[in-house]
Amino acid sequence: MISREELAELTAEAGEEPDAQVIGAAIAKAEDEINGYVGGRYPVPLVPVPAQIQGVAVDLTLYHLYSRRSVMPVVRRQRYEAALAFLRLVAGQVRLEGEAGPAEKASGPAEMASAPRLFSRDRLGDW
Repeated sequence: MISREELAELTAEAGEEPDAQVIGAAIAKAEDEINGYVGGRYPVPLVPVPAQIQGVAVDLTLYHLYSRRSVMPVVRRQRYEAALAFLRLVAGQVRLEGEAGPAEKASGPAEMASAPRLFSRDRLGDW
């Protein structure tokens, strides 16, 4: 998505080589964001990672790398916001490509328990 030189500018404090630790931290931050959104609906980490999520991860990672510097390209901010909007949809209603469905919850009929009724026709008969 970006050139090696640009990656080095975003990550290296001094030198011409990209800093693997800074890149790893940005990737981990993106992964945490993704897991935070989709974890309520799908088991995380996602294995295999759907192509849709791979693209989102790249956009999130690049946003975090650019956020280390004072200049944020408009396209990076837009892609970040679009990625978060997509993750919100996945958390609520969109099914990921290649996924069978949401994480399975406990199966069986729903059960409910409550205290005995305080008011009934028999008890309120004198009113």
